[in-house]
Amino acid sequence: MKIYNARDMIEDARQQGYAVPAINANGATYDLARAILEAANELRSPIIIQAYEANIAYRGYDYFVLLVKHLMEDIDIPVCISLDHGKSIESVMRAARAGFSHVMFDYASHPIEENIEKTNLVVELMRPLGISVEAEIGNIFISNDGSTAPVTSIEDIKTFREHTDVDLLAVGVGTTHGIFEHQDTIDFEHIKKVRAILDKPMVLHGTCGVTMEDISRCVECGMNKINFGEAIRMNYIRYFNQLSQEMDHGGHAWKIMQAAKDLIKEDVKTIIRAVGSDGKI
Repeated sequence: MKIYNARDMIEDARQQGYAVPAINANGATYDLARAILEAANELRSPIIIQAYEANIAYRGYDYFVLLVKHLMEDIDIPVCISLDHGKSIESVMRAARAGFSHVMFDYASHPIEENIEKTNLVVELMRPLGISVEAEIGNIFISNDGSTAPVTSIEDIKTFREHTDVDLLAVGVGTTHGIFEHQDTIDFEHIKKVRAILDKPMVLHGTCGVTMEDISRCVECGMNKINFGEAIRMNYIRYFNQLSQEMDHGGHAWKIMQAAKDLIKEDVKTIIRAVGSDGKI
């Protein structure tokens, strides 16, 4: 059982032109974590399993790592354990102590100078521990009037890259965090432009509502790590509700959970195929 950091895992993806899926287990939900790892193992894909800082408050950092390691006993693929959207130095340090192998430090809502300063501090703390660091610039959230999705300027990307040594970088290319039925404002040409000037793996956030066809196109344009969260957890709730009403579970919660897990596993397999990571192990 070996846990990889995202930098080492994604280097092969950069060279071979695929992306590694990074899927959020909704704060260490057992059924989601098991579905993610089983799907990746069956399709022979590397996988990044994530816990969003706000969601992990219920079960805790240590529990998430223990859960993933327990589930890894039955699989033999590269796994990265990632903190998603850590908002403070304290949160990334908690992740490091718990055994996470990758941290996404999110200071994107602050001025770029502050983002650079704090990100450099995180890199300084994490690198001696072998933990890779992802940062975000462009604050990938919908505009106040809800009309446009943000695109990070090439100038800001160059500035950030010149003054930091992060391992992965998330930039705005027309998607936004949140729950959406459909997103179709991705600037594929911008992805290509960023890829041309960025010598680090590029990360796509805010994929809820993006079609699998557009996900594949993002990979073709240069994305190396693609995050999935909202759609997976919303599907889980929908499956659970339907199954609790329709299946013969005999009052056993685990039967509903197992059936929901199997449905989520098929969703994860669809994602793995879309990013092209299937059969890469």
